[in-house]
Amino acid sequence: MEGKFKKFNPNSIMVDYTDEFIRKMRMTGLISLRGAGRFVDINHKEDQKVDYILNTYSSYSHYTDEKEYFEYMSTIDNNLISIATATISSNSSEALLTNWLATYPWEAIKTELTHLSKGSSSKDNVLKLLAAPVRLEFLTALAIKSQLPNVRVVPNYNCDDTGLPTSTAGGNKGDIECYEEGKGILVEVTMATGRTQTMMEIWPIERHLDAFSQNRQAQCIFTAPTIFVDSLSQIEYVKYKSKGQKIIRPYPILDFITYLDTAQNLYQ
Repeated sequence: MEGKFKKFNPNSIMVDYTDEFIRKMRMTGLISLRGAGRFVDINHKEDQKVDYILNTYSSYSHYTDEKEYFEYMSTIDNNLISIATATISSNSSEALLTNWLATYPWEAIKTELTHLSKGSSSKDNVLKLLAAPVRLEFLTALAIKSQLPNVRVVPNYNCDDTGLPTSTAGGNKGDIECYEEGKGILVEVTMATGRTQTMMEIWPIERHLDAFSQNRQAQCIFTAPTIFVDSLSQIEYVKYKSKGQKIIRPYPILDFITYLDTAQNLYQ
């Protein structure tokens, strides 16, 4: 590795680059992890898309001209992007989440959430491949299901065929929908802190809670590494403006762990 070549750190080549490649591939939704992160496999929710890619791109041209190559790379494959991602039902989503409790019991979940509260990365073979916001949604859903098994926990993040998330929730929905004795609890999580937290999270939460509370009594739990002071003020304003009808309960991650340690119910 020395000679005429630039010296590389073998650990970077064999570990860091590999992990980064897997992270990027998981963002496409095309691969799943098996065997506690030891194996990479096709995400069978995307079989149609994978078959199309293999049939269309297995043979490719060798380019010697940079301009031709960049023109090829800039071409949008409308057939590929038109293939819809397979969706799963809320029951299937909850079942897949529950299956992960065999891998991550409560003590392991607490440890991983504590890492997130400090902004630390995970050393777990699977969780280290999830971006921090995705990891927080996944672990928060797991934490609630672990400690309150009678609560229906339906995460809205995109996931592969194992239930492992590939991205955070979107589509103008809340992060995690929970149901307990006819009541609804919308759980919203973020790694954002400071003023960004208030602008990007609290205002959308009010809209999400409006939609979620249709035809049911509902409230929201909001958790983040820390709760910014402006976020607390906005939460109080939402409660005041709605005359107490819209309740958002803020928890720093460590406080939410403490709450779940002894909680009998999620709804208050």
